Amino acid sequence: MKIIGINASPRKNANTQTLVESALNGAAEKGAEIRLVNLRELNINGCTGCGRCKKDIGKCVQKDDLTTLLQDMTTCNAIVMGTPVHWYHVSAQFKMLVDRFYCFSYYVENPEKRGEYIMKSVFPPGNSLLFIISRGDPEPAAPHYSQLYDHLNEWLAIIPHELGVGKYKILHQHGAGLDRQSAKNDAALLEKAKSAGAGLVI
Repeated sequence: MKIIGINASPRKNANTQTLVESALNGAAEKGAEIRLVNLRELNINGCTGCGRCKKDIGKCVQKDDLTTLLQDMTTCNAIVMGTPVHWYHVSAQFKMLVDRFYCFSYYVENPEKRGEYIMKSVFPPGNSLLFIISRGDPEPAAPHYSQLYDHLNEWLAIIPHELGVGKYKILHQHGAGLDRQSAKNDAALLEKAKSAGAGLVI
């Protein structure tokens, strides 16, 4: 079984990377072949909205460091995707990657209902996703901030839906502040991440 862990934090060896690595270690102990990818080390571009991927589903015409990674993601069994929260949402690196997922899905007309369309994906339907989110604010957040986070889980749920992924889970770290060692000093949280990673192994 192959599992790719993607760290979308621009900070090296900070909380997001710590938790992604912990999840991968849990999967490795169950016999999975693991790989860590740090997006900050890659030369990546955002989606240009050209639409040419709809003529060759699953392949983005851009040639950068995401080209191979996008293809590798369709051949693994599970993916761990980690991001810090920046300005109440995912990091810029995470969003750039997800925007490029546009090449994976397409719509076909429903043969049983004319005029209705069904979403299809080149992702294997049995794949699993684990999202790891590291947030500076505590949970619950201050009253004037709480509503700004309500959208996060809803937005993340769009990703497995559009990819046609069978199972997904979201693991949150709250209250990290600016302490990049916060996750390393939280044994219970590390164990949760490790257990979540182990749970990806079928």
